[in-house]
Amino acid sequence: MSDTLRTTRVAIIGGGIMGVATQFQLAENGWIDTILFEKAELTSGSTWHAAGQIAHAVGSRLAGWINKTSIETYKRVEAETGQSIGWHEVGGFRIATTDDEVDWMKSIMGVGKLLDLPMELVGPGEVAKVNPFYKVDDVKAAIQTFEDGHIDPSGVTMALAAATRARGAKIERHNRVTGASRKGDGWLLRTEKGDVWAEHVVIAAGSYANQVGEWFGLKIPSVSCLHHYLVTDTVPEFEGRPELPVMRDNAFGGYIRQEQKSGLIGIYEGHVCPTVWEMPLGAPWAAENELFEADYDSIGDFLMVAFDKMPILAELGIKRVVRGAITHTPDGGMLVGPSGTPNVWLSCGSSIGLAWGGGAGKVLADWMVHGETPINTRGMDPRRYGDFSTDNFIVERTKDEFMRRHDTPCPGKQFHSLRPMNRHVLYDRLAAKGAVFGEVAGWERPRYFGEVGEVEQIGWGHQNWHANAMAEAKATRDAAGVIDLCAFAQTEVTGCDAGKLLDRLSANTIPGRDGRISLNHLLTAKGKFETEITIWRMAEDRYFIGSAIARSNPDQDWLRSHIAEGEDVQILNRSADWGMLALSGPASRRILAELTDADLSNAAFPWLSGQEITVAGVPCYALRVAFTGELGWELHAPLDHIGALYDALHEAGGKHGLVDLGSYAFNGMRMEKAYRASGELTTDVGPFDVGLERFVVAEGRDFLGREALLNSTPEWELFYAELHADGIDIHGGEPVLYDGNAVGLTTSGGYGYTVGASLGWLFVRKGTPKEGLSVQVLNQTYPVTVHDQPLFDPQNLRPRSED
Repeated sequence: MSDTLRTTRVAIIGGGIMGVATQFQLAENGWIDTILFEKAELTSGSTWHAAGQIAHAVGSRLAGWINKTSIETYKRVEAETGQSIGWHEVGGFRIATTDDEVDWMKSIMGVGKLLDLPMELVGPGEVAKVNPFYKVDDVKAAIQTFEDGHIDPSGVTMALAAATRARGAKIERHNRVTGASRKGDGWLLRTEKGDVWAEHVVIAAGSYANQVGEWFGLKIPSVSCLHHYLVTDTVPEFEGRPELPVMRDNAFGGYIRQEQKSGLIGIYEGHVCPTVWEMPLGAPWAAENELFEADYDSIGDFLMVAFDKMPILAELGIKRVVRGAITHTPDGGMLVGPSGTPNVWLSCGSSIGLAWGGGAGKVLADWMVHGETPINTRGMDPRRYGDFSTDNFIVERTKDEFMRRHDTPCPGKQFHSLRPMNRHVLYDRLAAKGAVFGEVAGWERPRYFGEVGEVEQIGWGHQNWHANAMAEAKATRDAAGVIDLCAFAQTEVTGCDAGKLLDRLSANTIPGRDGRISLNHLLTAKGKFETEITIWRMAEDRYFIGSAIARSNPDQDWLRSHIAEGEDVQILNRSADWGMLALSGPASRRILAELTDADLSNAAFPWLSGQEITVAGVPCYALRVAFTGELGWELHAPLDHIGALYDALHEAGGKHGLVDLGSYAFNGMRMEKAYRASGELTTDVGPFDVGLERFVVAEGRDFLGREALLNSTPEWELFYAELHADGIDIHGGEPVLYDGNAVGLTTSGGYGYTVGASLGWLFVRKGTPKEGLSVQVLNQTYPVTVHDQPLFDPQNLRPRSED
């Protein structure tokens, strides 16, 4: 490397709140050899024109933690630097005018309980008392918060920048990065003021993320959408009284707050999503402090509703309209974490930058410096988007997300744009049988079977499909069921060193004999979960791996990134061109026996083994495993043969009582067997936290994360519990209480259709008593009974059945 070439540990591209907050948090973690490059002035992209709200009344633990961490960070930086952040701690109200919204408010109360965020569920009278100018005629309930509010975007960014510089990190304004190329273990960045070599790069480029990502071979799923907010003339009624809280109301798709002595109204149009600088081009490099002409035609109806809600604003003039570009992603979540390209990280796609910046910066800094995050971040992981994320999908689905941003997020909510998406060969067959589909990582998968053309009802309680799922589960337990799991990650790992690679990454031993199957957990260097996979040893140099479809890209990236120099390992992704049908139930052997010459007996084909067999003339990878807890097989085959395989199973299975099985029944059967899933195996915990010690084999072998795992003291444990409530289930994220205090949260749940019980996993502090626990669901407290064994087949006899 030339002596004249500047070097840095981390280069951050973008000087908005996301980039500056990341650099500050890196400095907090001791990484001060960093340079932030901003082509113009700090905040000159989207940050400067943000309204700056930060809410506590949000729908998930992750969102609540992010926002809480942002507020705490900003206040701390203000105290340290003396730079005003313009923080207005006025609290807020989130308004409910429908029954579904009331249930959502009740669920939000659980987030507040988990994170110790002061909030109350109140009626219209309390809203009117605090904000006498807001019409409450149709208000059924509201969440009142007390320690959130709004902030000055430029002030807080400058305060973070000052604190970062004081720690020794560098910020270069008016120095645009113009390109990048791989050089050694890092990246050579070309800037307007010379080349810089960086070990790591963080793309925090906001509306420029698309074209910046292309330098690194990335397609970044982020779209610039236009958002209005309007500032009224002075409001006489605001004189001489405390500042009003921020009012959020889905009735007009936005928010109203006080801006000094004026009113501020923000609108998210529910019928249109204007976009600019569509990908892959991105924003023009010359754009700075860009605003766009107001479109009153698009927001007019929503604005009239807002005026009706707060009539004192209706007759005032509008003195300022801000219509700027903000980035959105197809699912509304930001992109924070590893990109999938070596040493390139993302902190972009943020539609609520001020609320998310401080918390997102901490997540990314901790991930980069320590290899782990303080909270489960899979919902932010940029690698959650797979090959289905075409340019058209990214733009059209993001428009859908923008327009539905203020829909009530009931359980079961689906996007409808571009549906159906990936329709493999079974789609029409299943639809003709009344399949009601849900989208899973771009694939259509049946949730349950009803009437042809039926639309799924959604909500927090048991819906009309509950009886359908119960019938499917019971029929599978009594006879057999087949479920379409073509949306499944399938990978072949081959080569002389394939086994060596898998063994050093797996906490459990990999299969030692051809044909055997094992469940394995790949851990981070800190001993936390990276992923869970099933490994089938096909031969000494050939392994077949299965995992959740959403983990397809991250899992394969993880394997590839750990291949040592000189090792003979090839990784083949079969997820897009292979499918899988899972056949399970006591009649499954009899059904399969009619379609294959293979010996399916326990002696010839034991539980947790696999074989290459022919079923109805279709060559298959047949694995004797079943997530339903029944006798069963997974049948993996090329997608173009899946239709023939499915038809043959139903033709042979009709007389044996074979039914189609949807994901709701499948999940209920999983819960009856107390099987853990992705909700339990999150990035912030390890095997000892969730009772999976039996899947850790450390004696006489080494594996990634071994020392950290063995030296860790578990702070958590996982309880399997029955919820005593009628008509509602655990969804995940609800507070677990002991003596009225939060001691943990639920991770996942569902109704056990064949045992007649609502079941869930409780993640609680180590040492929490098993007696006297309760779960807060929809703001009501319900007792639970902790069970030490699965409620169904605790001896695990059925999967090994000889019948």
